[in-house]
Amino acid sequence: MEPTPYKELSDLQILALCIWREARGEGMLGKRGVGCVVRNRINAKSFFGHDWKAVILKPYQFSSFNSDDPNSIKWPVDRDEAWEECLDTAAEVLGGAEDVTNGALYYFSPPLNDPPHAWGKVWETAHIGNLQFFKSMPTQDAIAGVTNGIAE
Repeated sequence: MEPTPYKELSDLQILALCIWREARGEGMLGKRGVGCVVRNRINAKSFFGHDWKAVILKPYQFSSFNSDDPNSIKWPVDRDEAWEECLDTAAEVLGGAEDVTNGALYYFSPPLNDPPHAWGKVWETAHIGNLQFFKSMPTQDAIAGVTNGIAE
């Protein structure tokens, strides 16, 4: 794939690039997990963004798109097996593939050992390969609503 301005990439291409940059060394489930985090952020209808490009390109959300990250200038070469897997995985996620992260909005891998403080209170939803997936702890109001039988 030739370096291309992000705005010119399709949803499939930008998602596959995100998966490739973030998880090309992971197995298929790890790659799908990264794609599911992007989809979960879109579905959260929050500050993350409301479409594939907005979520992926939001500053400081996916480190491989930060200008100070060495991965930000990397592009897959033609016939790269990992790129082909990332394209397939992106197509599956766009098509509604099962969420292997159980609703995660965040993930990290080594060398990190703990979730970043900026995420707030989170709990681990899945551990796939080298990736640990997390989502926010429910608020006390949400817990009270469930306890009182109110669906939120």
